[in-house]
Amino acid sequence: MSNTEQRKRHPSWKYHMFFHDDFVLGFFFFLGLLLYFLKNFYFPGRPPFALDCPRTLARISFSKTQTIGHVSFIRPHQVPTMNIGILGHVDSGKTTLAKALSEMGSTAAFDKHAKVADLRANTIDLGFSALTINDSKIALIDCPGHASLIKAVLAASSVFDAALVVINAARGIEPQTAEHLLIASILCPKHVAVVLNKVDLVTPEKVKSMVTKIPKLLESLGIDKKSPIVPVSLATPDETAIGAVAEAVEQIFYLPERDTEGDFVMSVDHCFPIKGKGTVMTGTVVKGRCKVGMEVEIPILNEKRKIKGIQSWKETISEASMGQRAALLFQNLSEACTSIDRTVLYEPGAMESTHLLLGTIHHISQFKWTLKNRAKIHLSVGFETVMAECQFLKEDGEEFELQDAFEPATTSRVLLELEKAVHTRPGAFFMAAKLDSTEKSCRFAFHGHIERVLKSRTDEPRIFHRKQRAGVLDRIENDRSIICSQLFKKETNFDVFNGMEVLLATGEVGRIEGSFGKGGKARIAIPGGLTGNLEAGKTEILLKMKKYLNEGDKGKLVAYL
Repeated sequence: MSNTEQRKRHPSWKYHMFFHDDFVLGFFFFLGLLLYFLKNFYFPGRPPFALDCPRTLARISFSKTQTIGHVSFIRPHQVPTMNIGILGHVDSGKTTLAKALSEMGSTAAFDKHAKVADLRANTIDLGFSALTINDSKIALIDCPGHASLIKAVLAASSVFDAALVVINAARGIEPQTAEHLLIASILCPKHVAVVLNKVDLVTPEKVKSMVTKIPKLLESLGIDKKSPIVPVSLATPDETAIGAVAEAVEQIFYLPERDTEGDFVMSVDHCFPIKGKGTVMTGTVVKGRCKVGMEVEIPILNEKRKIKGIQSWKETISEASMGQRAALLFQNLSEACTSIDRTVLYEPGAMESTHLLLGTIHHISQFKWTLKNRAKIHLSVGFETVMAECQFLKEDGEEFELQDAFEPATTSRVLLELEKAVHTRPGAFFMAAKLDSTEKSCRFAFHGHIERVLKSRTDEPRIFHRKQRAGVLDRIENDRSIICSQLFKKETNFDVFNGMEVLLATGEVGRIEGSFGKGGKARIAIPGGLTGNLEAGKTEILLKMKKYLNEGDKGKLVAYL
């Protein structure tokens, strides 16, 4: 009798069958696969580090996770987000407002790392804090109010979805109030709230007057005149005052459209090392999404690194998407990272380094100065501000005419040559300004979006400058040929102009056939014959040309009628 038959006759044969070698191996193999799946996909688990930032206002603990039973897991990234800039002139109460509204502070919040002797306790950096509305996380970006720190405001504005503009009731509309309102009018004109602060320092009549006048100012800038206006005194804020501001925030609240499927790009505003852990870069995701383990480029260091951990508002998450504020942990970065201020990082290939940009252009009517061709201006794109030389272009089919100066009615593009390379992408917003101006007037000249990132001059669109020459009829040879004088000089190389068409004042179209004599006169054929009343010495003959300025075509002349 076989061993199998003997086991089947035994009363506990099923028990023995359970422990049969093949069955046991299969069972534990399946169990191992199940546990592996649960650990790596369903419950991603606690990251193998705990990050504790020593900076008071940038405390990030990557050890935080939530638990179900005894299994820890990282929260997903899908949390609706919105970024609101807090704007206004220096000492208007922006930071006090941010502190009163916020549930938590993050990087450089509430100025504790921004105090220096000459600026006392005024904000000199971007401060970030948060509150929650309708289950959505609202990032409050406290911007500095000094004119000299406008670059920081322009950097922050690249992620604005809405704006809270704080006005000092005792001083009214001050220079930076006006500039900040202008920024809001360009970026988020339908999502602006005004906080009229320090109303305890003025009479009720003045408060009433300002509340009446502010909507007219907003409307003149293109901001919704129905934007909420909240008169408060934040020196001693009470629940009623803060509740009124919170209600205004709810009125301008919306869920912006987010491109979470594109390549990952993040604007970084702060960077600091954590002893024994690595380096943390905090910022806002401006495109796509990132995940733990993803490799990103850090162009300012010329390095690529994998993301070791992600947090958003002190909660560990597995990924972060567009619009979301995030802190990314990296390891083994070079020592140069400690000196990084504002920069960008991105998925490899998502951005390009360039000195040359082609962009759309929109005039800012409050800018009163004339910008001539080749004018130099401060260009803010993303978190960078660099000097740029401008060439103003008028669209002409698939080509562009170079203009002598910026003409708001006709200029449609601007070619920007940067003194320092920036990392950017098509579609990115930019602002151009004369930040070195000492005049008490608007410094913002124009804004637009990058249409093309150009690698070199050979990538430029075809650009030309219009030229025109005028001559007069010298004599008529016959009804199909004339001699023209004053159109060229005697040393002119006619090979350049032969075959070009000219237009007679009487309407006939002619074609240059060559020189006549040695005095610079030209013979012009009239294929259609002379039809008008031509008069020697008086009938004008025009030669209109496009002179191309691009590499490869540089200096090429093409006639047109």
